[in-house]
Order: sequence, then C-alpha cells, then structure tokens
Amino acid sequence: MKKNKELILEKSLELFNNQGVANVSIRQIAAEINISHSNLIYHFKTKNDIIIALHQQLLDKASELNRETKENNDFIKALLDTTRKGFDILYQYRFFITEITHITRESEAIKQIFLEVEKIRASMYREAIANAVIQGVMRAELYEKEYETFIEHIKIYSDSWISSSQIYDDTDTDRIIEKYAVLFIKMFFPYLTEKGKEHFLKLDELF
Repeated sequence: MKKNKELILEKSLELFNNQGVANVSIRQIAAEINISHSNLIYHFKTKNDIIIALHQQLLDKASELNRETKENNDFIKALLDTTRKGFDILYQYRFFITEITHITRESEAIKQIFLEVEKIRASMYREAIANAVIQGVMRAELYEKEYETFIEHIKIYSDSWISSSQIYDDTDTDRIIEKYAVLFIKMFFPYLTEKGKEHFLKLDELF
C-alpha cells in the first residue's frame, strides 16, 4: 500500500499536468486522496515544497538515463534512444515545461534550481558533442563557440516542444514523443561528418 507522501506526489503530478499549478490547491490535493489538510502539510508545508519534490523525482530519472547513455558508444543511436526516453520522462512531468514561467515567478528558490539544472544539462551536451567530434561523428566547429550556439538552440527546443504539442498534436503520448524526438535528432544532421551522416541515413527509425 502506498504511503501518504507518495500518494501526495502522485496525485499532485496528475493535477498539475491536467489543470495547471495555479488552479490546484493544497486542500484539493488532500481531498483527492482522502486525507486531511493537516496530514498533507505534515509532509509538505507548501505547494512549492511539492513542486521541488517532484522536480527531484524528475532529476533522479534524468540522472539515471544519463548514466545509461555514457555506456553506449554508438553516438547517433544512443542520441535517438536517449532522446526518446528523456522526452518520455519530461512528458510525465510536463507541467514543469508548460508552466515554467509561472513556477519560476512564484518561487525564486525554484528558479535557482532550474538555472542550476540548465547548467548541468548544457555541460552534458558539451561533453557528448566533444566526444562525438573525437569519434569523428560530428565535425569540428566552423566558427568560435558554434556549439555553444547549438546548445542554446537545444535549450529553446527543449523548453518549448511540449507546449507546441499541446497546440498542434492529438493526445496520443507515444506519437507526440516520437514526433518531437525525431525532430530533435534531425537538428544534429548539419553538424555531422560524412561518416556521421552515412550512419544517420541508415537509421530507418528517423524517416
């Protein structure tokens, strides 16, 4: 049987995703899982505390995925598989993406967490790209800090694809994740070497 703390986080995630953070109250969460308001605030004093706990869940899953990725030496296939899994994780916690402006305005502490996580994410992409260049799969930069610009493009895409999907796509989660994962991977094509492009074009999953 699930403990109250686990039930609170599970129900909060569902409500935040479906109704939006601003439209969900602590009392509503408590009522949904049939516990008292005082019982809920014993575990989480504020809604922001719940958000921080959910963000930690997201980070834990992302960190585990990053560890798995480092064990795969096939850069392009690993990139595709990791993107699919990563986008699936993000979609489970999609309110963070769709409501990032509201969440960070409401809490400076959460904003700082987001900023620190973004630094880690950028560092991970720098490392992956540097290794791909060494392996001869991605080309060297054509101008100074070209890949820093590309990583900035990645951040913008990562912060917007879920919002885009809610406007332009149906509600089939698998189709949404596959569509935007493949679109993301194709952003890498202009940066590949001939060797990288040849391998890329052999992946039927991308076309």
